[in-house]
Amino acid sequence: MNILRTAALGLILCLEAFAQGPSAPAGETAFGLRVPAPGADVFADEVLQQAIDKVAAAGGGTVILGAGDFKLSRHADDETVIIKSNITLRGQGHATHIYLDPKTPPNELRYFPMRIGSAKVPAHNVVIEHLRYTGHDKAIGGGSIMGFNARLDEKESLLLSCDNITVRHCWIYDAKQAAGCTKAATAMYLAKYVIPAEEAKEAAVDPEKVRTGYFDADRMATQFKNWQVYNNYIETCGNKAVELAECNGGLIADNHIVNVVDGPQVIFGSRNVQIRDNIVHFTRTGINITEGSHHIRVSGNHVEPMPEVSKKAVLPCLIFRTEPLPLHSKISHVVVTGNIFRNQHTHGKCTVRFVTRPEALSCVYEGIALSGNVFDGDVQVYDLRAAGRTTVQDIVFADNVCEGALLSEPQEAMTSSHIVVRGNLLRQPGTMTLKANNWIWTGNTHVNGTLEIAAGAKSNIIRDNVTASPVTDKGMDTVLTGNVVMKKTDTP
Repeated sequence: MNILRTAALGLILCLEAFAQGPSAPAGETAFGLRVPAPGADVFADEVLQQAIDKVAAAGGGTVILGAGDFKLSRHADDETVIIKSNITLRGQGHATHIYLDPKTPPNELRYFPMRIGSAKVPAHNVVIEHLRYTGHDKAIGGGSIMGFNARLDEKESLLLSCDNITVRHCWIYDAKQAAGCTKAATAMYLAKYVIPAEEAKEAAVDPEKVRTGYFDADRMATQFKNWQVYNNYIETCGNKAVELAECNGGLIADNHIVNVVDGPQVIFGSRNVQIRDNIVHFTRTGINITEGSHHIRVSGNHVEPMPEVSKKAVLPCLIFRTEPLPLHSKISHVVVTGNIFRNQHTHGKCTVRFVTRPEALSCVYEGIALSGNVFDGDVQVYDLRAAGRTTVQDIVFADNVCEGALLSEPQEAMTSSHIVVRGNLLRQPGTMTLKANNWIWTGNTHVNGTLEIAAGAKSNIIRDNVTASPVTDKGMDTVLTGNVVMKKTDTP
C-alpha cells in the first residue's frame, strides 16, 4: 500500500502546467494542470485536491483530468475533495470516471465526495464539465452521498453564497442529488445562525420570527446566484436530482433525468429560475416547486413516472408543495408552459398536485399560469393533505390538452378563488364536476363529456363552453351563458 500511495502522490509531479494562450492580456492569469488518472487501485483524493489548490492559488484556471479512474475515499469530515473558486474541472467525457469507493462502510450522514466550496467557505466561478461521476449511494447505504453540491450550513456561512456555478455535459449516477445548492433548513427563522428543529417549532408562535426566514433582507441578498445545470445525463439519483435552494437566477435545462426518486426542485425562496427542456422519468415526484419559490418558469419538459412504479402510488408529475416546517409559506408567479406531463402508469394518473404538509402553518399558492401543456392524466387543484391550511388563488389554466379530470374541492374544505379555466381541450369522457366557488370556466371544449356544477358551489361563471351534452347546474348564483352543445354527426 505504501508503494501505491507513493505512486499516487508521485503523479502530482507529472502535472503539466500550461498557459491558456500567448495572447492573454497583461495582468490576467491563465493556468492549468493536467492530471493523469491514478487508476482503480489508488485513491485519487490528494492528487485531485493538490491540483485544485495549486490552480486556485494561481488565481484560477483549468484542472484537466485524464481518461481513467479517480477513486475517492470517505474522510472523517464532510467531504473528500473541495472545489475552490475560479476552477474549471474538465474531464475527457465518459472516459474520466470520478467515484466514491463502493467498499466504503455505510454511514447515514450526508457526504460530499466532490464539494463545491466547504461548509464555511463558499466557492465562485466554478465549471464542472465532460466527466462521469458515480456516488455509489445505494451500495454504501444511508442514502446520503451527494454529487456536485454547495451546502453552506455553518452559522458563519448562512449569509454567504456560491455564485456562477455550472455543471454541464456530465454523466452523474447514484447520488442523493446530482447537483445543487442549499443552506440549512432549520435556519428558516433566524437568518444569522442555525437553530434546531425544536427551537424552530417554538419560534413558530412568534409572527415576527415566522415571517422572516428566507425572506429576511440579509438572507435574500445572499442567495446563491447564477447556477446552471444543463446537458447532463442523470440516473438513479435520490432526493431531488437537481436542487436549487435559496437561489436567485438559475437554469436547469436539457438534462436527461432517468430513474430518479424526484426530479428537479426549486425551494426555500428560490426565484428567477428556469426549468426547461428536460426529460424526467421518476419514481416518486417529477418537477417540484416548493417552499417559498416564486418567479419560476417551467417549459418544454417531458415528465412521467418510470413504468415499474407501484400502480397505487400518487406520483405527481408536477407538484407544488411545502416542507415539513412550521412556516407560513407562499408559492407564486410560476409559469408552466409547453410541457408534456404524462401519467398513465398509476390508478390515480396524477399530473399536477398541491400539497401543504401537516407541519406547515399555512400556504398560499397564487399567480400560477399553466398554459399550452399536455396533461395526460388528472390535474388536482386541491390539497388532500392539509386542505384547511391551503389557499389556491389567481390561477390561469388555459389552452391545454387535458386527457384526465380537472379536480376541485368545496370552499369549506379548501379556499380557492379566481381560478380561470379557459380555452382548454378537455378529452375525458363523461361528466366533470366543479365543486369550488368563484371559478370562471370559459371557452372550453368538452369533446366527450360535459360539466356539472355541484350542489353547494357558489358564484361560478360558466360561459361559451362547447360540451357533448348540456351543462348541469346544481350550484348557487351560477352565471350560465353562451354554452353550446355539440351536434352529433355521422362519421363517414
